[in-house]
Amino acid sequence: MSKHHPRAGSPVASKSGDIRPKITLACTDCKERNYITKKNKRNNPDRLEMAKFCPRCSKHTSHRETR
Repeated sequence: MSKHHPRAGSPVASKSGDIRPKITLACTDCKERNYITKKNKRNNPDRLEMAKFCPRCSKHTSHRETR
């Protein structure tokens, strides 16, 4: 008998009211979407903005959360 969990490896549907949703960060200069990350909605209800490296611009630029 193998000890296989019936739901191991099964995809989990994302809830609409998820506390930590996946967000996409886009470069503010060229508008290319370069990064995917998660954020906590309770701690950061506003749009997230970070300084990240943009491969298209070849420099560090401001990246903003897109929907």
